[in-house]
Amino acid sequence: MAKKINIRPTTGVYATYKNIRYEPWTAIAEFVDNATQSYYDHVEELERTKDWKNLRIEIQYKKDSYGNYELTICDNAFGMNFKDFQRAIILDSKPQIATRSEFGMGLKTSACWFGNNWSVETVELNSGKKFFAQVDVESLSKTKDEEIEFTETECDLHEHGTTIHIWNLNRSLAGRQIQKTKDQLRGIYRRDLQSEKIKISYNDEYLTYETPEIYKEALPGGNFKEWKEPLDFDIFDERKQKYHVTGFMALLETGSTYGAGFTLLRRGRVIIGGYENCYRPKDVFSSSNTYVYQRLFGELNLDNFPVTQTKDSFDWYNNGLEESLINKLVEVTKDYKRKASEYNNTNKKNQGNPVNIGIDNKTLSDFSNAGVIQNVNVNPVENDSSQAEERTQISFASESKDNSLFPDIEEIPIIGNENTKISFDISGRKYILNYSIKKDDSESKWLVVSPQKDNKDALEFDVDWNIAHPFFKHYFENQEIFDSMKKFVFALVLSEIEATYTSSNDKKIEPWDIREKMNETLKAVIRS
Repeated sequence: MAKKINIRPTTGVYATYKNIRYEPWTAIAEFVDNATQSYYDHVEELERTKDWKNLRIEIQYKKDSYGNYELTICDNAFGMNFKDFQRAIILDSKPQIATRSEFGMGLKTSACWFGNNWSVETVELNSGKKFFAQVDVESLSKTKDEEIEFTETECDLHEHGTTIHIWNLNRSLAGRQIQKTKDQLRGIYRRDLQSEKIKISYNDEYLTYETPEIYKEALPGGNFKEWKEPLDFDIFDERKQKYHVTGFMALLETGSTYGAGFTLLRRGRVIIGGYENCYRPKDVFSSSNTYVYQRLFGELNLDNFPVTQTKDSFDWYNNGLEESLINKLVEVTKDYKRKASEYNNTNKKNQGNPVNIGIDNKTLSDFSNAGVIQNVNVNPVENDSSQAEERTQISFASESKDNSLFPDIEEIPIIGNENTKISFDISGRKYILNYSIKKDDSESKWLVVSPQKDNKDALEFDVDWNIAHPFFKHYFENQEIFDSMKKFVFALVLSEIEATYTSSNDKKIEPWDIREKMNETLKAVIRS
């Protein structure tokens, strides 16, 4: 016979939770938090049970027999007694001890966010009692019923665990969002997964987390120094309340705009970072084109820091707590920032095969042989930041990993001078190009041509080619292809200038003029 639970306040509130600020992974994480905390609270009892191997949390997002998607989260944790079961369903019913399950809202808000219908079935180890309740959010919002029916049935004493089933979904998972959800979950629960005592699967695929490789500096005598150091310090907010921070900082073996930064954890689970969007305050990490931004990383345990209700950020903006943390990180990371700036590792798959970015006589030989340009003179220009034949690095970063048009970050060893003055003649006209190769900002324009007005003896232009633009990444994988790209860019610049100064007296050109000049130039070069 069905019994009832009083769920005051008004049940109409349940319907509002579908509008809460969640991402699929943060919503699913609420269920995983409950399961993992149940395990940690009763680990000794669970490990004494027959055939116990590990905690298993199975996430299933599949179609039902009618072709509609439904979400199920099943675990073999300790399970809930009646009080816990009641608290899981009733609004604003917090656990007695704040752990990963802190606000007493996670199961309800996440289930309502995902779907209009959901159920909870649970049995506590050695209780022999299984509880089941089903919630119809739309019906509750209309009837304002203050009670929900539940059932209590007898079961085997050895049964334990909880199953959440959600259907009639408000939102779906599709395409890249599915992979991102899996990646985020593996990042959030990295500590649990690394322990191998907890298994989390998504549609029968077990999630794993791989620890990034730490830089080991070669020392005299064949020894190595691993650039990893523990952190343990206290900070204070504006009210002089103390907060304890532990963890570590380290340097990545291979720089990564995507993978560097601090991962911020609380009570063993990630709040910020984990898989992407790690914590990188500018005062610590500088800008995205620096080695510090690409190599400094670590984990910070902020167990007594306040978090937002959805547990995807810290609630530290109005009490000076974050500023205090940043100031301390600036202090403790000084040596690592210095080392990151000095350390110039190259991508292993490109070591020994650097790409020459310089514009030299070889680059322009086809144009000269074809008679497109005459009296060519190429002069590399040295500057403080780059020397000819100096090996350096370039990083290509995609701000959003979901955008497949942009490649993942990859470090390419390059050589060659970045600044070159090229002078030549075309039909008796003298030209000077101040050719500058930019490699620090993937967001800047890929090509800029600017006329100089001070030179009365020649037509002079500043040419900035931004090879950090994500489009050019694949051309670095082959020197021959990149050499062709250098010629193509030069031909485009030449065609733009020639179209401007030969098409009309007022220097106004038609849209097709540059294309026609480009056709002529490329044909001449190919025939030479």
